[in-house]
Amino acid sequence: MEIQEVEIHEFEYRLPDVGTHGGHQVYEPGSTFEPPGFVLTVRTRDGLEGHYRGFMYTAPMITQIEMCAPEFLLGRDPLEREAIWQDVWRAFRVTDHLGLGPIDVALWDLAGKHYGEPVSTLLGGYRERVPAYASTYSGDRAEDGLSSPEAYADFAEECAAAGYPAFKIHGFGEPERDIEICRAVEAAVGDRMDLMLDPASEYDTYAETLRVGRVLDELGYFWYEDPMADTGQSVRMARRLARDLDTPVLGMEHVRTGPFGAADHMAADALDLVRGDVHLDGGITGVTKIANVAEAFGVDVELHVGGPAHLHCMSAVRNTNYFEDGLLHPRIEWMSDQGFRGEVETLADDGTIAVPDGPGLGVEIDWEFVEERGTDFTLIDETGASGLS
Repeated sequence: MEIQEVEIHEFEYRLPDVGTHGGHQVYEPGSTFEPPGFVLTVRTRDGLEGHYRGFMYTAPMITQIEMCAPEFLLGRDPLEREAIWQDVWRAFRVTDHLGLGPIDVALWDLAGKHYGEPVSTLLGGYRERVPAYASTYSGDRAEDGLSSPEAYADFAEECAAAGYPAFKIHGFGEPERDIEICRAVEAAVGDRMDLMLDPASEYDTYAETLRVGRVLDELGYFWYEDPMADTGQSVRMARRLARDLDTPVLGMEHVRTGPFGAADHMAADALDLVRGDVHLDGGITGVTKIANVAEAFGVDVELHVGGPAHLHCMSAVRNTNYFEDGLLHPRIEWMSDQGFRGEVETLADDGTIAVPDGPGLGVEIDWEFVEERGTDFTLIDETGASGLS
């Protein structure tokens, strides 16, 4: 079997009543946000296809795929995923590896279709459903939005009633406001839900980062995620934070060092929980490597944002707690399912989401949506030098 061509369909999502503030998507009544997305297709000479639907960091991902596909994909056996992973990871060693995740996921999807099995089965998965937490949009300024501690508390009540066993706050990235939100949410649902805070590396100083963390200690939060600008980059700072707090510190979302950087941080006791991300950390192969090294260190791996690939990964990973279902808001929906046919992430009453059971990723691309909102198309079908060496 041989890869004959690679296609990239670019399109725009559509998010009514969404705008941006401080680099985050937020509820903004009357606005419409149309971020770029893409579908990567890897096709063999006999017509077998694997797909990846992209929804973040679209431009650099596409650029890297276009750079490496002629040399590192065309003419290769798509089932040799590990060899391709090693070659592409090495080729991107002076960049950020963003193109590898989409490629690897598409290859796993293709492999599942080749064998007529879900990716979860190829991974040795043993869970058909995984527990999910509600992951909020960032704070906004709208009167009927997530603009106050009371609004977050009310929304946490909604999510608890829907069946979510856990709730993660994306606040304002302002320590005192975030503390108020954390207190209000804990008072509302702390006896029924695991609670997390994700400042998304917004805090500027160690002192304010520590102050918020000590409040989380007092409130019994489940984790404190990448709070400071240097989290995931400065091993020394992260080690101090993990040492000084009782609340588990979750790190490594915002750096692209894959299993190698994760191992360094775990060896240095610079985190308590580690992030893995098929989109950003080298695909399903990359996440599997992170999960394996984390298991060896006795550390849990938590997968970043949703999607079918993470559902399949979680089915086969013992040392993990929750699937991230989001972004969620009391007034609007995110783009989780746009670009797919049907709903991929549907919460059951018991707070779990089903792992797709069809061949490959077990989902279908909504080509009508992709073509209707299409912005560009690229076909790569001739071998050549990548220019990366």
